[in-house]
Amino acid sequence: MLKNIWDDIVNQFKQGSAVTRLIIAFIVVFIGFETLHLILWASHQLELYYTIYSFFALPPAFGKLLKQPWSAFTWMFMHADVGHIFFNLLSFYWFGEIYQLYMRDRRVFPLFIFGSLTGGFLFMLLSLLLPAMRGSEVPLVGASAGIFAIMFAATALNPDHGVNILFFGRVPIKYVALVAFLISFVAITHGNAGGMISHIGGALFGFLYIKSLQAGTDWFTPLDKIGGLFNRSKKLKATHVRGKSGSEEKKDLTTGEQKRLDEILDKISRSGYNSLSKEEKEFLFKYSNK
Repeated sequence: MLKNIWDDIVNQFKQGSAVTRLIIAFIVVFIGFETLHLILWASHQLELYYTIYSFFALPPAFGKLLKQPWSAFTWMFMHADVGHIFFNLLSFYWFGEIYQLYMRDRRVFPLFIFGSLTGGFLFMLLSLLLPAMRGSEVPLVGASAGIFAIMFAATALNPDHGVNILFFGRVPIKYVALVAFLISFVAITHGNAGGMISHIGGALFGFLYIKSLQAGTDWFTPLDKIGGLFNRSKKLKATHVRGKSGSEEKKDLTTGEQKRLDEILDKISRSGYNSLSKEEKEFLFKYSNK
């Protein structure tokens, strides 16, 4: 059974969307750290665990970062506890699906990575400049800065995209993003200032990236030279069920349909979702739900 589960995870990582692969990475890293935590707790060596943990978390001081430069990237895949990772995974899946509705897998990885880097840099910069944060040794961990980048990128693509909120019904995503931003802003002085500041940095990066893209400049174009690692996109596939057995047969979009879909997605990235005609919106909706 364990082998089957592992095979499923590997297949999802290989064939799933960029959001799915990142979610798997978060879970694997979290389980790895928690396993180490359990072993060292049972051995009465918790101090060793916290030392190892801080070795991969983002320190607030630039001087310490120079001694552990890898932590500029490792911190964004780490989480403090079950509640932390649960809500981050839920948010990432939710907003990642909205982003991919309009952009597919385009730029998910670099948007997450550089959104996190921006949030982390803002955290370190303000830890240096603000007297209230200066001298703090509390490191930063979590994917939320990158998630905010995805959230605000999706909002910039189509601010009127509706999402269902308990007790409120269908709400445009722009209001969800605004509330999330305001909560982070207000919460800076109520604990976890570093985390809240990183949210703001990630949000600004995601929003400005899409606005720059719509203006004709893709900040990540130089990354295309790396061989497509950051920009792997897959063709949407149409699925239909045949016969009473329920067996599925998948087929690629026709050349004409794929070309039209690519044109619509490029139009969204240049001018936003609202620039689409009614017919184009219906076409996108039809194939995004296949």
